[in-house]
Formats: sequence, C-alpha cells, structure tokens
Amino acid sequence: MNEYYVNARFATRPFTGVQRYSYEVSLRLRNATFIAPRPALKEYEGLQDRVIVAGGRLNGHPWEQIALPWTIPQRAPLFSPAGCGPMAHPNQVLTIHDLGPLDAPQSYSRGFALWYSQLVPALARKTRKIVTVSEYCRRRIVESLRVPESKVIVAAEAASTFFFRRSEAEIQRVKERFRISGSYFLAVGAISPRKNLTRLLEAWTRVIGDMDGASLVIVGKEGLRFASSSILSMPPDGVVHLTSVDDDELACLYSGARGLLYPSLYEGFGLPILEAMASGCPVLTSNCTAMPEVAGNAAVLVDPLSVACIAEGIRMLAHEVRARDLSQQGYKRSQRFSWERTAEIVENAILN
Repeated sequence: MNEYYVNARFATRPFTGVQRYSYEVSLRLRNATFIAPRPALKEYEGLQDRVIVAGGRLNGHPWEQIALPWTIPQRAPLFSPAGCGPMAHPNQVLTIHDLGPLDAPQSYSRGFALWYSQLVPALARKTRKIVTVSEYCRRRIVESLRVPESKVIVAAEAASTFFFRRSEAEIQRVKERFRISGSYFLAVGAISPRKNLTRLLEAWTRVIGDMDGASLVIVGKEGLRFASSSILSMPPDGVVHLTSVDDDELACLYSGARGLLYPSLYEGFGLPILEAMASGCPVLTSNCTAMPEVAGNAAVLVDPLSVACIAEGIRMLAHEVRARDLSQQGYKRSQRFSWERTAEIVENAILN
C-alpha cells in the first residue's frame, strides 16, 4: 500500500483560500495519514476523524519545523499543502500557492515578507517536488526561486461543489438576511491592499449613476493579518460591506449578482473567479498575473491600475446581453476545473 503523510496544520486554522485548497485536496487523497498539532476545527468536516494529533505542546511554526519531522518516519513521503513545511524532512512535496510576499511585498507586513523571503526559497530548494496552482506561478517559482522546471508541477484549483446556480427563492432569502435591496454587483476577498479595493471603489463612484440603482456588495473580513481596515471605514453610497458569510450564503450571493468585480493586483490563481462562474455569475477580473489564465475568454479583463479601465469594464459587464453571454461561457469554463483532477496530480507527485 502506498502510504504517505499530510502536514495538516492547516486544519487548525480558519478558512482562507489556502485552507480551502488544502481541505479540498486532502478530502480526496487516498491512503494519507494526517498529522496536526491540534484537533481539526469543526469547519473541516470529513477530516476531523482522520487527523492525528501529535507533537506535544508545540503549535504553529515551531510544531511544523521541530515536532512534525520527528513524528513521522524519516523517509516517508510528506505533503505540505499550505505553503510551508519542515526544513528537516528529506522527502517532502510542498504546495507554493503564489510568491505574493516576494512579488508584492507592500501587501504584507515587513516582518512576514522578510520571514517568507528567507524560509520559502530555502524550503523550495530542499523539497523533492513543488506543486503550484497555475502556469503563471510555475514560471515565477522557476525564475525567482531558481529551481529546475522539472521539479515544479501545476495542479489548478477548482470551484467547490456547493457553488452552483441557486434558486430565486434562496437568493431572495439571503438578500433579505443581509438587507440587500434591488440588484447588486459583488466583490469578494480579504480587505487587503492587493485586492485593489481603493481603485474599485473609485471606479464604482464613477459608474454608480449608470447602474439603475444597483449596489456594490463587498464580502471580505477586516482585521486579518496584513489587511487594511481603513478602506471601508466610511464606504461610499451604494456600497454594502459583509464580513461574515458562510459558503451557502456566498453561493447565493454569486448566483444573484449582476457580476463579480475582481480587479485584483496580484493572484496566484483567483478562486472567486471560478466560484462565480460555477454559480452563473458573469465576471470582471484583471489582465495580469494568473487571472487571465483562470478566466480564459469568459470574463471582462481590465487593467487593475487604471480606474477608468475598471469603470468601463463595469459598464460592459452591466450590459444585459453581454452579461448573459459571459454567464454561459463562464459556467462552461468553470467545469474544466476539478478538485478530483487536482488531487490526482498531487497524489502522483507524492508517490512518484
């Protein structure tokens, strides 16, 4: 039997995009033994009974670097899906989700960017294989971390199965719950500089008069590490900010939106693009980093550095015929991505 271990520290942390990837892939891995410093949180349903708690009293990075390597057999395959793993383990496959702290350090604290710039390049050179989520990231890893191309494998992300077109009744219930009246556009992502909310809000103020009373609903937590909490302290007219939305509510918000506005400055993948497409929501996103690769020809692509370009893109997305066409194209595009295929690629990298 081909057995291997998974660094499941991710399951002790609240959900973000990295945790979503780690969870969805882990659910589909066969013959894996999951090791974590603490029991898995309740949102990791399906993994809770599979996670083995080991490593004594250590937690976080100390557990990962010190306790984890001594908990598993020295030469056993280890998969670390959340962007970091133990330096001391000789047979490791590591997922690097992006090089944001190297490519866009202004979006991170100075301390984190410094820590990342020291640890991750060294870890990339020591690991047996690197998995990443897009061709864009693969190129950046090879160029910046100076590892052989043959060492880096792409296993793209996918929309989770609960992202699908919801009924009008479900959409209306969620709108009532969050006091959203009329039509709306949606923006999704942590309140972080790289999500480009300042330019998006400026573009929104330019077009709001042409949107037939539509509002802009922003879904994103404030107070996260590296996040700027001042951007939405006084949101413009026509902007609603939601900080706590569960998966079903988010799927309904995607389904009911006139479009997803996602003009991010930097993404290693851009999972909300596929989540929106799978829910039948037309998409506006950026023409840089991995976003064109994910969106293909099924989205409005804009220059995220240009407020005028973002504003014009919103106007294009608001056109009813174009939006309907993009919704159909986007749904087809989203079906090309599969967590099952991602897990298959990952497991093959671990075992070979």
